[in-house]
Amino acid sequence: MIRNRGGSKAGAPPKCGSFSEPRGRRRAPVSAALTSLLLLVALASLGSCASLSQGARSGGPGVTPPPSFHLLDRDADYAALGIDRHVVAPREDGRRSPADSRHFEWWYFDALLEDGTTIVAWFGDNWPFGIGARTVSLEITPAGGATERWFGSYREKGSFGTDRADVRIGPHSFSGNLVDYHIFIDPAATGGQGIDLNLHGTVAAWRPASGVIAEGDDYFAWLAAVPEGEVSGSVTVEGATRQVRGSGYHDHNWGNISPAALMDSWWWGRATVGGHTVIASELRAAQDRGGGGAPLLFVGSPAGLDKEAWSSSQVEVIEGPPMRHPDPRHPRTIASWVRYSTADGFVATFPVTDRMITSTDLLDGQSPLIVGFARAFGLKPWYSRFLSPVSLALPGKEPQVAPGTLEYFEFR
Repeated sequence: MIRNRGGSKAGAPPKCGSFSEPRGRRRAPVSAALTSLLLLVALASLGSCASLSQGARSGGPGVTPPPSFHLLDRDADYAALGIDRHVVAPREDGRRSPADSRHFEWWYFDALLEDGTTIVAWFGDNWPFGIGARTVSLEITPAGGATERWFGSYREKGSFGTDRADVRIGPHSFSGNLVDYHIFIDPAATGGQGIDLNLHGTVAAWRPASGVIAEGDDYFAWLAAVPEGEVSGSVTVEGATRQVRGSGYHDHNWGNISPAALMDSWWWGRATVGGHTVIASELRAAQDRGGGGAPLLFVGSPAGLDKEAWSSSQVEVIEGPPMRHPDPRHPRTIASWVRYSTADGFVATFPVTDRMITSTDLLDGQSPLIVGFARAFGLKPWYSRFLSPVSLALPGKEPQVAPGTLEYFEFR
């Protein structure tokens, strides 16, 4: 196992306090996976990233979609995937892809504790994409404090259940059935940082259409297994364990291509506002993949679904005026906010703030060869996550505001 106490979001896919360097941080070694990721992006930029045939993608959607970046939503798509159009089954949170170098899969969890501490945990297979390793990462951010990060990469195969979420990587585990979950990261294996948490879902699992976003034979899939839930258990920081309570979220992604070869960027955010959970995202295809967007909006509560929308005809996405990125190292401007609205009156607005959870140059610490290669192709990959005062307006009602999370992932 390779351990990196300080860690880096370059090693884990993205999904609260002011910006600061994490304590104990040290740079990760140059990653062969990052090299291959950048190569994939460069080749895609040149229009040379050829898709494998559908026959070689045994974990793919099972039908050949039209050549555009969109959610699969035909009856034949659901039949090929073996899922119901309206009901999410526990097995959908189990392993969905083959265990090989052409597919990735990860299970993500975050929590906001009653004392203001934010937890982010992530379990992945074949990530970074193509490296063939299993990965576990943990971030613990006390209110107003510096983030403690740990990142572990395991060559052992681990185990991944298919009838429900049942992931075991090294001594760590992530298991559940769409309602009740247990997430455990062993502090004895991380240098003193760990979690032993239970998540009980209070808002039913949801996916936009089939959950599979495809372009040709390539796809990226998403399931919000627990849009909102209650969290209890213990957190360990620097060897000291305390009991905690709070709220949490869990989603699940998988696919057959590096997201960096499929997309230019994505926005993603979530919050619970006035008793309603809102999740919003827009995935933007690379120009050689059609350059379109896949927007989605979910609003729900323990009482049921309020609103779901997952195409540009159902939800409009507008960005606010550009502003300087709150991290002065960032080379580009960023939209001051992103807003999702529907014709029937649902409006969710996620402002960008200077309260950064993470701001990471994904080339930081890499070799001059990798940096030079990336710059030659104009690549500036960056991951940003912010605390955001999220505004949600329901039809005919005044907007309400509550703390939430907003992330922006720039792949290129």
